[in-house]
Order: sequence, then structure tokens, then C-alpha cells
Amino acid sequence: MGRGRDKLYISQGEWSNAHDDSKGLRFGGKNTCIAGKQDTTEKLAFDCCALSLKPFTVPMCTPDGFVFDADNIKSYVKEAHKHPFTDEPLELNDLIELNYHKNLDGSYVDPVTFAQFSEFTKIAANRKSKHVYLWSTIEEFNIKPGSWSDLMTSEPFERDDIIVLQDPNAPKKAYNTAKASAKVTATGVVEAKNVGKPLLAASIKSQPHNAAKYSKGLAAASLTSTAVAPVTKNELELIDDEEYMFARIKSKGYARLVTNLGDINLELYCDKAPRTCYNFIKLATSGYYNGTKFHRSIKNFMLQGGDPTGTGSGGKSYWGTAFKDEFAKRLSHSERGVLSMANRGPNTNTSQFFILYREAKHLDRKHTIFGRVVGGLPALSKMEAVPCDDNDCPEKDIVISKVSVFVDPYAEFAQRQARKAEHQKNQEDLALGKRQRTVAEEEQLERETTTWFGTKVPSLGSAHNAADRSTDGTDGTKTVGKYLKKLKFDTPTRSTDSNSQTTKQPDLGYNFGDFSNW
Repeated sequence: MGRGRDKLYISQGEWSNAHDDSKGLRFGGKNTCIAGKQDTTEKLAFDCCALSLKPFTVPMCTPDGFVFDADNIKSYVKEAHKHPFTDEPLELNDLIELNYHKNLDGSYVDPVTFAQFSEFTKIAANRKSKHVYLWSTIEEFNIKPGSWSDLMTSEPFERDDIIVLQDPNAPKKAYNTAKASAKVTATGVVEAKNVGKPLLAASIKSQPHNAAKYSKGLAAASLTSTAVAPVTKNELELIDDEEYMFARIKSKGYARLVTNLGDINLELYCDKAPRTCYNFIKLATSGYYNGTKFHRSIKNFMLQGGDPTGTGSGGKSYWGTAFKDEFAKRLSHSERGVLSMANRGPNTNTSQFFILYREAKHLDRKHTIFGRVVGGLPALSKMEAVPCDDNDCPEKDIVISKVSVFVDPYAEFAQRQARKAEHQKNQEDLALGKRQRTVAEEEQLERETTTWFGTKVPSLGSAHNAADRSTDGTDGTKTVGKYLKKLKFDTPTRSTDSNSQTTKQPDLGYNFGDFSNW
């Protein structure tokens, strides 16, 4: 038998969840609750003022759908001149007086279908006519048929004139007392507190492109060591820009050795030996190899150069110090024309290189292979035929006039990164409102949000889609493909007279016909 400490009963603390619904265990049934305790996250009733939390007498709303009593909101706006909850500028002429309809029982109903309003129904108002309807009514009689006339007054309106007053699926329309921090005095004057502003996009620090997936570890070090200053925020470690670039180079480079005995074209394995090729390309573009000689030539073995002193003991890398070897598994000194680095031992590469006259597999994993000859083998044969002295130095100078780089993957990568950074900055400026879209960007957005059949893909930034995306799923517009002319129909005004003859709605479907406009 073990020494288990599990009690054979449930303690009072495990049972209890009276003070906080998030505490205690859930065993089913009705949860206990202290008498008089109210849920601070409970949604405000649709017929109550968002300031006084009492039923309104003369309802008025703001353009974003908050409903208030006329006396309360007018008193607040006259004094503060701003929205009580969003702190946006607000004046009296921005307020919209609403026209609710009641049935014989005194309940608020939809004036068309006479369905009662409740906390579970989506309610919307018409900015032009000021009448309040169920969202399902507007969707059925206005949005789907494309008839943009008010159902009570036949007054024409636009999609943006629809104001959603209550949406059970949209939490931003649910008002709670804890978030508002507003109180009403006995005289009805509202005293609001500044409850803070939401974070802006500019306050969110974007991560640099070379950020690693692991942090610097300063927060953990400061917690476990008294010698480290306290750090409460983790920051990602930054990878060296060159290391970041080397890991993302996937293409090869091409260069040409221009000598007094002919030209030799080289293919550089930038994807397999990125650091070595980067060193060679940087030295070549800076003119480091211009005027240097091939100081060593051994027939049936190799041709060595890249030393400005011509002695075989000079030369330096692009960074000024020797760099490490890069051995690729599938590369071998197995043929004529292999381009490899000369060194004095492991990880001592600088600027000197050699070209094989024949295979020399005994050099594998001792010298870094970073390219091969792809053109100019006759010139290489001429160099091999040059007689040498006892020190393997050619009796006739073999001089490198210059090294021309045709394809530089590193420069291309830097250009891509610059374009990416510029594009990201432009997108951030666009999101923050610092600039407007250009004509080309508008055309690109139109192409990206229009399908082949001409239907419009709803945009996340669309204002009117935010209110009805959960029920509608479309943007309410009728467009055709980008290769067809746009069709426009005159929508007849719906008459409220029941005795008048109903006008037949035109067919709004797409008529491709004989593709004469294709």
C-alpha cells in the first residue's frame, strides 16, 4: 500500500465557486452565486441606455451602433465632445434618433414581420429613415434582392447606411459595466473615466528579418543569478546577417577569369559552399585578384593562384582573417577543372585557390571545393603546358587581368531583402494611414479580390462587411469579371401600397451570352 495523500472526500474549497465562476470544480447542476452579485460581463439589454444602464425613453445611437437615452448622451456630448467609450470625436449632429416600433403588448417588434426583439436577435437601424428592423428582415427584403429602399418609407439608402445595434455574435456590440467605468450622477450628468486606449499597430514592435526562434535568455538568467540585472521581457536572439543569408542561398554563381593565355569560365557552388563563394566573389568584385599571377603550376596536378605577393605565403580573406572549411558530401576532387581553396591546414582559408589538371581524390575533406571550370579548358591546357622551374613556378607569367562576375546570388538576395523591407514598410504605413494606395495597388487589389466568375471576395478591411460577415458572407455588390463590361440595373422603388401592382425585379444573374465582350 502506498502513502497516498488524496482525501476520500471533496473539500469545501473544491466545492465552492460562489465568488468566482472560474474557481471551484464543475459537477453539473446549478452553480451557486451570492445574492445580489451581478455578472460584469453580461450583455446590456437592447432597450437600455449604454450610459445609465436603464431603459431609454427617447433612444438615440452613434454611427458605430451604441444606443443611449437622448438626455444622457446629449449632456455628455455637450461637455466632452467625444464618444463615451471609444474617445472618438463626437458632436450632437452625429447622433441619430431611432424609431422603435411596439405591439399592443408594449414589446419592441420589427415593423414588417412583427417579430419581437430579444437579446438573441440581431437588430439594425436605417440611418436615413431611422427605423429599427430585425437584421433578418433587412437581409431578406433589401440585401438579397438588391432593393435598397426603406421598407417603411421607401426612401433610398446605401449599404453603409445600415447600423447594427445588437449582434449576439459580435462581442464589440456587447457593453459591460466594468469596461466602461462610467457613472451617472443624480442629475443625469455622466462622469466618465479614461479607461485606457487600445494598442495601436504602431506600438507593436515588428520582429527583424534575422530574428532567431530562440530568445537571448536574459530573463531566465536574471531570475537565477543576482549578478545579472533584472529583465522581465524576452527578446529573440539575432542571427548574423551573413549567416542568415548563407542559409538561404539556393542558386549558383558564375564568373570568368580573364588571363593573358585565355579566359576560363567558372561555375561557383554558392549553395554548397556559401561562405567560400562569398569570399571569392567579394574579392573579385573589389579587384583584389586583378594583376595577380598563378605562382605555382604542377603538371598533371594543379594550378594555384590568388596570392597578390606571388610567393604562395600571402593573401587575406574578405574579412581579413582566415575562415573555416566547408565540405560538401557529394563534392570530390574527381575530375579536371575542379576549383578548390588552398590552405595551410584546417580552417585556414584566405584568398588562394587552385584548379585541378586531373583528379586528386586524396585532397577530399582537406580543401574546400567551391566551383568548377565550365568553359575555357583549352586555355587551361595552355597554362599546363607552360614550363616551370624547380620550385614549380611558371617560367612564363600567367597573369589574371581581372575576374568578371556574371551571376552574384548574394547581391540578388540583398536586393530581394531590400524590396521586402520596403514593401513591409509600405504596408505598415498603409495600415497606419500614413499613405494612400496608388493606382497600381488599387488595380492589384481589385484583381486579387475578384474571382474568375466576377464575384467579389469580401475584404477584411471593409467596414460594412464587419457587421454582417457572420450571417451574410458577401459584400452585397454585383460585379462581373474583369474581362467583361460591368452591368448596371435600375432597381425600381418598392411601393408600400398593397393595392399597387408589384413591379417585376430584373434578373440580376450573369448573362455571358455569346462571349462577344470577352
